[in-house]
Amino acid sequence: MKLRLELILLLIYFGLNQAFGKQAIYQSNFPEGLYQTKEDFLKKTPSLFLQLTIDKIKLVNDSDSLARRCFFKEKDTNKKIKKVFAISHNGQLYFSNWAILDNKSQKDKSVSPVESMNSFVRVLIGGDNFLYAEGAFVNPWQTGFSAGVAEGVGGIIGSELGNAIDKSYPITTFGGTGVVWDIKNEEFNIFRNCSDFNDFVENFPVEKIDCGKQIFELKQIREILNKIK
Repeated sequence: MKLRLELILLLIYFGLNQAFGKQAIYQSNFPEGLYQTKEDFLKKTPSLFLQLTIDKIKLVNDSDSLARRCFFKEKDTNKKIKKVFAISHNGQLYFSNWAILDNKSQKDKSVSPVESMNSFVRVLIGGDNFLYAEGAFVNPWQTGFSAGVAEGVGGIIGSELGNAIDKSYPITTFGGTGVVWDIKNEEFNIFRNCSDFNDFVENFPVEKIDCGKQIFELKQIREILNKIK
């Protein structure tokens, strides 16, 4: 009877997830630890093993129990983790803004993170081709803000962040910016705008976004990345 009840609850859970479009939580296959360099990450060999705590960055309308964007701190010293390429923690994989900026595609050279360089973004979708996350990236030449501000929501507080994102459009989508680690090319690609994203998926058998008629949203990016990951 108990087993039957658990099965029913499990079916209801997955049914609700599908009905409300909730995304399954990506589970990393990277060994737990800190990957200080890209080379360590490519070899799947952690450089350090530390007891960590997560300082979650509060995002508007974020109901996710796991931190999408955060800082990591050493549990014993409360010091922030800095200049680390990636962290695998409790089955989740995180990239630092520093790593993304330092290893981004040449075509994304004008794009910078709004948040601190030492903050991290969690991988939401992953497969053999790509590891996908979402951050806050703008073109500082357009916004008038320098990258790497360390305080507040997304690095810039309140309406200032909204204005920065508005001014940088179409560098970003509504709600943030999609970014992928391209496993084959060993670099990050930041989806600067709708046409840039369509160029990225050019060689995949997926329907492109109609940039003239559709709003470029993270939901669309996730749906397509789930197909080509």
